[in-house]
Amino acid sequence: MKRLADDCLTAGLVLALAGAVTAAPAWERQADMKSMAGSARIVGELFEGRRPYSQAEFKEAAENIRTHAGRRLVEDFGGGQQSDSKADADMISSSAEEFGRLADDLEAYAAALSAAADRNPDRLGPDTRMRGTLLGSPFAPKAEASRDAAGVPAEHAYHLMLQTCTSCHAKFRRP
Repeated sequence: MKRLADDCLTAGLVLALAGAVTAAPAWERQADMKSMAGSARIVGELFEGRRPYSQAEFKEAAENIRTHAGRRLVEDFGGGQQSDSKADADMISSSAEEFGRLADDLEAYAAALSAAADRNPDRLGPDTRMRGTLLGSPFAPKAEASRDAAGVPAEHAYHLMLQTCTSCHAKFRRP
């Protein structure tokens, strides 16, 4: 029995490394999306002052989003269309590069929030607030999240993260 379990684990690892693992079930992806939305809501409430600041809560929320973004998000949405999913598999497949970029941007913005939590143990200080010319504004040069996210105030990274979610849902989610 143990040998069978070991063989199954080895086969699963080989398939994963080969990229042959299918998309996560729709219910699992939906649970992950709801978890990220809940975390984004917590970060927003912390910035708005509707929730008392907690470094641990801020960090946990940012890390939850970061760990569900990037490569994991791309892998979760790989594979064919599932009837109980709002994801548009054909659009994701035909625009895989854009989908991947949005997933990576989401990860970069969440990582910037996580780093801001590390720098702000007691409160969201003035350096976390939006100011001046903003990354992502129509008047600023085109931003690259992986390069620029850490250089903007955390509150702005939060808004860019939300904008990334909205952009992805607008293009890759069926009505």
